[in-house]
Amino acid sequence: MKFWIRALFYGVLTIVATGCSMKNAGGTPEIRRDLPPVESLRSISSMTAVGLEWKMVPTMKIEGYRIYRLDPDAEEKKFARVAEIRDRYSTHYVDTKLSPGKTYLYRISTYGKEGYESSPSESVRVQTAPMIHSVSFVRAITDLPNRIKLIWRPHQDFRVIGYIVERATVTKPDEWKKEAEIKNRLSAEYMDKNLGDGEVYMYRVRVKLCNGLVSGPSTPVKAITKPLPQGPRGLTATMDLPRRIHLEWRPSPTPDVVFYKVYRAPFPLGFYSYRAKVTGTAFDDHVAEDGKEYYYKVTAVDKDGLESRMPEAPVIGSTLPKPSAPTVTAAKVAFNQAIILWKPIDNRAEKYDVIRSHWEGLSKKEKRFTNIYGTKLVDRTLRPGVKYTYRVVEVDRNGIASDPSDPVELYIPVEGE
Repeated sequence: MKFWIRALFYGVLTIVATGCSMKNAGGTPEIRRDLPPVESLRSISSMTAVGLEWKMVPTMKIEGYRIYRLDPDAEEKKFARVAEIRDRYSTHYVDTKLSPGKTYLYRISTYGKEGYESSPSESVRVQTAPMIHSVSFVRAITDLPNRIKLIWRPHQDFRVIGYIVERATVTKPDEWKKEAEIKNRLSAEYMDKNLGDGEVYMYRVRVKLCNGLVSGPSTPVKAITKPLPQGPRGLTATMDLPRRIHLEWRPSPTPDVVFYKVYRAPFPLGFYSYRAKVTGTAFDDHVAEDGKEYYYKVTAVDKDGLESRMPEAPVIGSTLPKPSAPTVTAAKVAFNQAIILWKPIDNRAEKYDVIRSHWEGLSKKEKRFTNIYGTKLVDRTLRPGVKYTYRVVEVDRNGIASDPSDPVELYIPVEGE
């Protein structure tokens, strides 16, 4: 590069010595040999700026100075004017809005009233200070419910005014998106909320400086939200208990489960309504109907309130159905007495009730003969001329009564009929 600059410099001198002017298509000013050049160009740099200093040229021939800069990374490798100092007594200039950690070349010329320039000074190579590194330590706290907590060590550079948190998914690890901006250098935590269960993310942190610059990213860290607990196993429901359905299950294998939720529906594909919160592994569902069926599902809830997914297949349970109605085998009137005989259909009968009914005008009268332990009733309270209807009910040891049997009708004629 120095060879190229020197070659250009001597070439210009040759042209001027022959009395020719040097102007190119881009409008570069003429170089006049009688204009004194700048000597002793020195530099100092920061992260985004370069300060130039030169020795003042003590002559009334010049009006000021022109600053040129070459960016080696630019597509067109040539010096471009970045400033014109319109004071011959100035000896300093600061070039700003530069990129950190980058090398630039500078040179300076004097210029006169007609706009002619002197030969350029020797070029100086300047490198801006590198961008500071991001935070050196980032940690992701995993296994939290619907969230991921990030912590990092506060940056020691006092130019840092905050942090930028970026997030990516494991399925698209190269697609980083800004998730949050944290203000204040001493803030060292970010809580990413409203996430799904058991989801995996990648995080990295950048630091933001007071001049608006943002550092490169920290080393990425991987984190996963807490998964839902596993549900209980082996749910069973009884079908032979009077007025209740007993549920039992094996505990969830998830260690921090604290209770279970029982859900019930009248149909397998119906809406499952919340029934009970259970800390153990059994539940008695008390039902006021005999032979009533319900469908059950049970979920587990952990210490953070996460609930396992609802099982797909329910378990059916039922209360003990009513015993079968007995069959009346004989019904007759003898000696003004009603004699009723019956037999059971199942083996659940502990006793029987017989319901007798008759009409008196527009009123229906009913009498119940209870606690009959045999299969025969003799009714000695009949009145002539009244039609009586009898129905037999079986009662099991749980006190559950069957539906009444088919009715039988008996009648004692009035004398003279």
